[in-house]
Amino acid sequence: MSTVNTDDVLIRRLDVTARVPDQVVELSERHEGGLLIERLIGRYVIDADARKVWRLIDGRRSISRIVEDLGAESGLPVDEIEQPVHTLCGRLVELGILQVATPADTAVLKQAAVAG
Repeated sequence: MSTVNTDDVLIRRLDVTARVPDQVVELSERHEGGLLIERLIGRYVIDADARKVWRLIDGRRSISRIVEDLGAESGLPVDEIEQPVHTLCGRLVELGILQVATPADTAVLKQAAVAG
């Protein structure tokens, strides 16, 4: 398992696409409300809970911030969702779907946010 820290900011790799899995329901029994993530080397279906985490991964928030924001949205205690979010993020990094943002990545994303 890939190691990620709670202070890590994650970004999606450029070769990753994501879409609602309506057309590919046979890929997972838990596809309802989930998301199909594709790379040139594989397809992965994440469930509805993981999709909520995916939506918050924007290259600006740390994993701990994602946990806080998800807790605030869902009303669930942070200590209840922290480990599952951390495990999911680590697994997505391990699969090459996400990567830990470098300082250069962070600078570009901040500049884009100001310009946009």
